[in-house]
Amino acid sequence: MHRICDIFANIKSRTYARGMYSHYQARPKHTRKKLPLRYLIIGILVCGGISLSWHTKTHAKPTKPLRNTIKSSRLEANTVQPANTPCASNTAGKLIIVSISARHLWACTGTAQQYSSAVVTGQENLAADLTPTGTYQIYGKQTNLSLKGSDRTGSWNDYVYYWMPFLHNQYGTYGFHDATWRNANDFGNIDPYSSQGSHGCIELPLATAKWIYSWAENGTTVNIVS
Repeated sequence: MHRICDIFANIKSRTYARGMYSHYQARPKHTRKKLPLRYLIIGILVCGGISLSWHTKTHAKPTKPLRNTIKSSRLEANTVQPANTPCASNTAGKLIIVSISARHLWACTGTAQQYSSAVVTGQENLAADLTPTGTYQIYGKQTNLSLKGSDRTGSWNDYVYYWMPFLHNQYGTYGFHDATWRNANDFGNIDPYSSQGSHGCIELPLATAKWIYSWAENGTTVNIVS
């Protein structure tokens, strides 16, 4: 079909038409055949239609549904907002925020939240065992040791994998540490005013303690709120 159309396209040229006419006139009378005009017209119309149809399909514009899909995706991307966390108001560098009432911890770098985790805090109804509110700094980092002590609730000797102290007062030393003796659902679910809390330290799931130990440095600020 394309070969035939090429021939008809050339026939549309006046120069080619004259050449074809001369060629036919030069042939002997008994072999000379005239090309019927109606065939010439039909060929030009048919081939011209094929060319126009091909051109239109090749250069077709994207369909309306496609444009609508692209527009919808852009709108959805623009409506995504960062989560509102306590880190949003941080003007320092690295900061660990602990909320006693929420039983939760957030690790921030500037206003960006790097990590969050449920925690267990101290027993708020006992002065020696509550977790003191205030702003402190981590001043040490140790691994694989036993934390020993005693108070009116009894004595303890707990092995921990990660230990990061931030405060020492008349009652003893307070810090972050893992608490592998607890059940996973204890973290975030123990009432600070119950007798099930810690002795004042902030107890963490093992994975959280490992991450905090790796991320925090000596001097990292700790802000504990009620």
